[in-house]
Amino acid sequence: MGIINRGRPDGSQHAGTTVIAAGSKLVGDLALSDNLHVDGQIQGNVQSEAEVAIGQEGQFKGELQAEHVLISGRFEGNIDARRLEIVAGGRVEGDVTVAELVIEPGALFNGNSRVRETQARATPHPGDNPKKTAKPEPVEEKKVQPTSEAKAG
Repeated sequence: MGIINRGRPDGSQHAGTTVIAAGSKLVGDLALSDNLHVDGQIQGNVQSEAEVAIGQEGQFKGELQAEHVLISGRFEGNIDARRLEIVAGGRVEGDVTVAELVIEPGALFNGNSRVRETQARATPHPGDNPKKTAKPEPVEEKKVQPTSEAKAG
């Protein structure tokens, strides 16, 4: 399975993986819908709809927004992701906003973290009760008229 898709419960894969190879340096902004694996250096802003993995020799300095981020190299900057994993040997310095944060023994995190609520599901799962989340319907008030019959006790 390799480093991409590590720890993904669904095992889903995107169509491809962009690789910044060791010895390569990317300076600037990058937006992609597939996975990104960094063994070289990135200096700039990256937006990915999938997973970004920074390998053991990889270095990233800037802003990163992705679905899942896995760091075993060095990262300096800000991360906004659903899930962030910093594995042994990985180093993150900066602020992170995530729904799930995993820091393995031997990893380093120096910065601030904010927990983000997980995004609401777009489609309900079978068995969900839609009335639980819907606004309650207004209740029509009925006035009860007192009756003239009185029971003697």
